[in-house]
Amino acid sequence: MKLNLKMPNDLKFAYQNELKKYKEALAHKNDSLAWLHLERAHIIGQYHPVSHTGVHFRMFVFGIRKFDFNEILGQFVRMSFGWIGSLFNRIPMGNTGSATVPIFAPMPIPEDLKSLLWNADTEAKGLSGFKQ
Repeated sequence: MKLNLKMPNDLKFAYQNELKKYKEALAHKNDSLAWLHLERAHIIGQYHPVSHTGVHFRMFVFGIRKFDFNEILGQFVRMSFGWIGSLFNRIPMGNTGSATVPIFAPMPIPEDLKSLLWNADTEAKGLSGFKQ
């Protein structure tokens, strides 16, 4: 079984770029754009435990800022357990990570991220990850 411990450089760069755009949107008080970049960071980072937990932590803090109890609770659960699925390559591929979507629901990968996530197992049913 393959463990997802080290994030490849191309994914790390894209993940960090989305977080940079998230911070810029926050600085401009554009919460909807900031959230979009967190969701995109989640789609990229969910394959690796540290980045996966990191984006859920940021979503948790965002929920606190917005006084959104549903998001706070949902992110607490995701922070607590999501890293396990990442470690063992069993994640809901394409999931945006928001508490408004089911935890285990796979979702389509955005077109502009498909080449970056070329190794995602898009044909699997349910939880998947990178092809072995």
